[in-house]
Amino acid sequence: MANLYRPTKTFHSGPYEAISPLRPELSQAGKTVAITGGSMGIGFAIAQGFVAAGAAKIIILARRADAVEAAVASLTKEAHGTTTTQIIGHPCDVGDAASVAEFWGRLASEGTVIDVLVLNAAAIAPQHSVLELGTARIWEDYNVNVRGQLDMTERFYKQSGKKEDDGNPLYLVHVSTLCIHAWQFGTTYPGYGLTKNAGALALQVVAQDVPASKMQVVNYHPGGIFTESARRNGFTEDSIPWDDPALPGSFAVWAASPEAAFLHGRFVWANWDIDELRSGDVRKRIDEDPYYLKIGVKGL
Repeated sequence: MANLYRPTKTFHSGPYEAISPLRPELSQAGKTVAITGGSMGIGFAIAQGFVAAGAAKIIILARRADAVEAAVASLTKEAHGTTTTQIIGHPCDVGDAASVAEFWGRLASEGTVIDVLVLNAAAIAPQHSVLELGTARIWEDYNVNVRGQLDMTERFYKQSGKKEDDGNPLYLVHVSTLCIHAWQFGTTYPGYGLTKNAGALALQVVAQDVPASKMQVVNYHPGGIFTESARRNGFTEDSIPWDDPALPGSFAVWAASPEAAFLHGRFVWANWDIDELRSGDVRKRIDEDPYYLKIGVKGL
């Protein structure tokens, strides 16, 4: 995969200095961060990154209350004595409109404003063809991977208490997948690729109308991470050379910083070297081609 999709010469499998949450330039001090699907796997690693970056408050969102409680307890124990970050949890199913409305309603009643929203939660249909799964089952994934992401994004952008002119943009970070463009890697789970593609495209279109100075939007592939979801879908620790979860965890913090503004509305891989992305030939192409690293039709 590194050789197939590699606009940068350097390809990372773990965190590195430029995206370190400990860099002062990436500090999340004073910010409130909400992470969907944050109780385990990539979402949990992202939460660890924001803890390291000194966020004021991190809200872990997931469907199961017990998983949320366990994640909050683990993060709180891990952060004890090293940060003043407040870590709280809230059961929330992004595929359930009522659950999402209740969450944002609670924030409004508390006067809480989210500064960074990480959309990590996703649904993946079983290993069958689209027609074998049927429209109803595929639509369940659309509900989470497209409608749910738009619902969260709209409420994030329109949340009460956020001042349009305070000079501090909102940051929306979407954990996507290589399957939105590398179809050969998603053939066994076709519903996942097509719904995640639509979800990333929806946020790409949002970014066309909203400047980064108001809400910065970055879609990214987290790398190959061995998660419980991967285990449930038949993968083992030896299936492929897995990447370090701290890679997407640290990349999310960088993506929620002004340094990533040049990637507003684009799709990138966490594995790609950001120093090469923001300079030289790759940056020149980003600046000159408004459709580079965006979803489209190859060959046209």
